[in-house]
Parts: sequence; structure tokens; C-alpha cells
Amino acid sequence: MPQPPETVQPVMPLPQIAFIRQRFSRFGGGELILDRTITALAKRGVPVTLIAREWEPRDGIAFQRCDPPRRPRANRDSRFARAACDLVAALPQTLVQSHERIPCCDIYRAGDGVHAAYLAHRARGMGFFKRFFQNISSYHRDVTALEREMFTSKRLKAVIVNSEMVADEIVAHFGYPRARIHHIPNGIDLSRFDEAAIAALRGETRSRLGFSDEKKVIVIIGSGYERKGVAQAIGALAKSKTGAALLVIGHEKKISRYERLASHLNLGGDVRFLGKQSDVLPYLAAADAMILPSIYDPFPSSVLEGLAAGLPVVTSESSGARDIVREIDGGLVRDANDIEGLAQAITIALALSEQPDTQARVRRIAARFDMNAMVERMLALYQSMGSFKP
Repeated sequence: MPQPPETVQPVMPLPQIAFIRQRFSRFGGGELILDRTITALAKRGVPVTLIAREWEPRDGIAFQRCDPPRRPRANRDSRFARAACDLVAALPQTLVQSHERIPCCDIYRAGDGVHAAYLAHRARGMGFFKRFFQNISSYHRDVTALEREMFTSKRLKAVIVNSEMVADEIVAHFGYPRARIHHIPNGIDLSRFDEAAIAALRGETRSRLGFSDEKKVIVIIGSGYERKGVAQAIGALAKSKTGAALLVIGHEKKISRYERLASHLNLGGDVRFLGKQSDVLPYLAAADAMILPSIYDPFPSSVLEGLAAGLPVVTSESSGARDIVREIDGGLVRDANDIEGLAQAITIALALSEQPDTQARVRRIAARFDMNAMVERMLALYQSMGSFKP
């Protein structure tokens, strides 16, 4: 008997989409992911509008400037939220995804995590007076109020998180339905991490930096040294007694504080502050391991880059990357303020770097986080909401 023809389900067209982000920095992981997402949508012919203070032009993307006064800082975010929502009101039949805390979005990508959770983690390493001033800070009160207003908004239909850690925090702090939280991890361009190219870069970069073949090198990548745990990394390096060098990549306004700490711990010659780098690959190639003991980090793309370069990574319990790092060795994940534990983790990481199978193991983990796969998962979510009317 002939079989009935297979029913072909129509593909739901992607809706018109507007994205909201205050500003773009080519050194920011979250901004780069947004940039790649909207570029992929534009190439597929999806009408895309970007609402931001500033952005680098992209073909096929309509840009609407939203640049209310940036001073005073205390209520900068709520001023931006009000101005952005005024622009959203003039965009009917548009799916709105915000990367900022605003009450008028349909989808929120929690790439910055939960501000209330960040404050709690940050307070653990503070003395009484610093905790007091954090608690009364007008800026932090403004952000946490915006955050709560957004998560209780009837318009918010979905939340994208890049780690299970952030999903748990959203449920715990706001009671937001777990079924409406979509875990879409960050992605990276894996094609950049060619093993032969990295091997060639290793010798070139180490020679330029003056490192011998025997010298162990650790790298930390991230701007905002307090949140990224640079002081903890320096302290752990000193306590580890490994004699390794530390390369510090990223922007910091108060860098002299960290230079003084390295000098105080007699690490002046072994800690190199290299500032912003448009290409971190040479420094990943030069390294034997990575450390990122963040005070709070939803899901640092730099950890994925370290893994893709074949490096064992030390990270913190308050990092969304903790689960994938544990796949390498549970001893690589420590409390951000546990200097002794981080020192032990450095020793473990450097020992792993000498094992012949480590590079292949960590690269297999990184291979699960391809940028194209991340974009496809985002597109699938948008398609599922294609008929959504705000």
C-alpha cells in the first residue's frame, strides 16, 4: 500500500527584531556576541534595528541612536531605559531583545548576569565600610530596581542565559519561571584556533616577551581587574611558588594598585601588564595555562578561548564557566577569595599542561561552543516567537 505523502511543516518566518545595548566595545565579549548575532540575522534578510548610544556601522542594520545624558552616573541606566522604551513604542510588530535591564523588552539576554548576585559576591571580599557604601550606592540601587522591574514585567516572555549559574540566580532572586529561561552558551570562532598557527605563534611571542622555553607562563584576560580577580591571581601566583610568569591582558583604570601588589609580593619581573590587545591569540599561544578567578562572571568567553588554545584553566565558583572547567579537573575551580586554594589550582593546571593528552581534552570541550551553533540556537528561539505580538 502506498504511504501517504510526508507532511512538511512550514518554517515560521523570523520576525522583525530590535536589539538594545548601550554601547559597543570591540574588547567586550557580550558586545562581540551581539554584533555577530545581528550580522547573521541581517545576512538572512531579517529586518534588524539596533538601539544604542553608539555602534560601528553594519550593512543591513538600521541604527537608532539613544544617547540620553550620561551624568550623573547614579541614574544613568534608568535614563537610558526610559529613552530606549520611548523608541520601542514607535516600533510596532517588532520583537525586542534587550542586553540592558529595561522593562519594555520581549526577550532579555542576561549576558551581564544578575546585578544583585554580583553585589552579594563582591561584598564577601569587602570590609565593613566598603560594604556599607555599596549598600547605600544610588547607582547600585538604580540598577537593582530596574532589574526587578524588568523581571516582573508582563511583557518579558523569554530570558536567554549563557550559564546554568545565571539561570539559577534569576529564579532565586526573582522567582522567574524556569521554563521561560533558555540556556544558550556563548560561542567563539573556533577557526581562529588552528593548532599549527598557535604552535608557530608560541615561539614568536615567547621570544618577543623574553621567556625561555622552560619558563612557565599563565595568562589572565579581562577588563575591570577587580571583578576579574587579578589581585587574587597575583596573590595565588606568589603563594604557589611555581616561578611562573603572569600575563595580564585587559583595561584597568587603577592599574597602579595591581603593579604595587606585584612589587610588594616580589613578583615585579614576573607579572606583565599588557593592557588592551586587539588580538589575544599570541598571548594564549605563549601561555601554558590560564587563570580567571572572577568575583562574578556569568560566562567569560575568554575561558572558551583559553580552552580552544589548548590551555587548562583555573576559575572561580562564581564563574558560569565553572562546570566546563570541572570537566578537566575539579581542583581547577576554587572560591574567588581562597588564595591558598587558587595557588593549589595553579600547581594543578601547570602539571596538567605537561601531560600529553591535556591539549586534546580541553580542545574537545571548546569544540562544543562554536559561534555558528550559538547563532543557530538564537535563530531557533526567534522563529519560535515569530508570531508573537507585543
